[in-house]
Amino acid sequence: MAFDVPTTRGAYSSLSDGWTYLNAGQRTQVPERVQAAMISAFRNAQKSLPGETGAGAHGQSRSSGVPAAAELTASARRAFADLTGGPVAGVVLGSSREVLMEQFTSAMSRRLTLGSNLVISRIGSQVVHAPLRRAANLYGAQVRIAEADLSSGTLPSWQFDELVDEGTRLVVVPAADPFVGTIAPVADISRRVHEHSNAWVLVDVSDIVAYRDVSMSKLGADIMLVDASVLGGPEVAALVFKDPEMFERMTSLSYVPNARGVERIEVSPVSPALLGGVSESVLHLASLDSTARGSRRHRIETAMPQVSRYLTTLSERLIAALMTLPRVYIIGMDTEDDSFASVSRAQHIPRVSFLVDGVSAKVVVDRLLDNGLVTSIVDAYESPLLEAMGIAEAGGAVRVGLQPFNTPHDIDQLVRAVASLG
Repeated sequence: MAFDVPTTRGAYSSLSDGWTYLNAGQRTQVPERVQAAMISAFRNAQKSLPGETGAGAHGQSRSSGVPAAAELTASARRAFADLTGGPVAGVVLGSSREVLMEQFTSAMSRRLTLGSNLVISRIGSQVVHAPLRRAANLYGAQVRIAEADLSSGTLPSWQFDELVDEGTRLVVVPAADPFVGTIAPVADISRRVHEHSNAWVLVDVSDIVAYRDVSMSKLGADIMLVDASVLGGPEVAALVFKDPEMFERMTSLSYVPNARGVERIEVSPVSPALLGGVSESVLHLASLDSTARGSRRHRIETAMPQVSRYLTTLSERLIAALMTLPRVYIIGMDTEDDSFASVSRAQHIPRVSFLVDGVSAKVVVDRLLDNGLVTSIVDAYESPLLEAMGIAEAGGAVRVGLQPFNTPHDIDQLVRAVASLG
């Protein structure tokens, strides 16, 4: 069946304010049900709950008198487990990706020692890269970088055969670049890493999980990093480990003697009010196909292909229209290839960054705002890939991020406003 855009738009009360939001990834719009869940959680977090018998894939019985805050935490773990296909016992919660990566690298101190190395890639966000670089400098590990193709933003997997060796302890790969939108061949990279080393593969799926179904087993990931705010949830992030026994191989950060499991790493409490919105944000993704039935995980697997197909069509429409404007340069597109059909947006998430020749990104974004369109500016320091592409010389780029509520009319409105710059 066709993706139900009108019903999806009805889930977002923020769309009634007159703005057209095209800034997913920077300020992703939050569904009304998620906001309501956080308000309810804020009111009820200090209460105690009656006992009940659990149900579902991750359900379990609850004893009488359990604090509501504890149940909200458990609910958030179950939601992240459903989202990634990982175990509930392997979910570490944190207030942001950066905070979690700081905690994770501290816990990795016994593995990232002098003589070891870790591999990061040119794609992705500095939010993830910066803590890794700091940890490597602190513990004496060497940082190796997997380069991207600067003409397309793609990340070739073959280079990991050379980058990874017996001294590699960690490989960190984003599932997709948040600015150019290219999807990394994570499954192939994971296979190559595991063939050449005992390193852990950490995959940041934050920017792809709102558009595609992700699975730890299919991607071959040992650890997944997810930021709920990027998919339209609260400011909560999670590290999901495929095997809870992995915690025992890491340095405990807890002041509790003999801490076990997630307690060894999860040392920064997250507001219960925010945790209350995690489950609803994942349920929102599962509800994007109203006909889907079964567990939340199964409904996500059913709904996300429809979301992907719809937004791929919108993304193709956006790029085809921008390519007709002579002063617009789309980052990561081969402008020498006149055949748009040769460009497969199926290998991209619906994020597009572009420049307008002779016009700064700020002027472009301001013009779009004058026309009721909300986009964002991405600076070179935010993206290792854009920095390598030389975007700093242009003063940044304009980024467009789509959500399932966007329509062809939104795309046409954006292109007309950009065309008005001359």
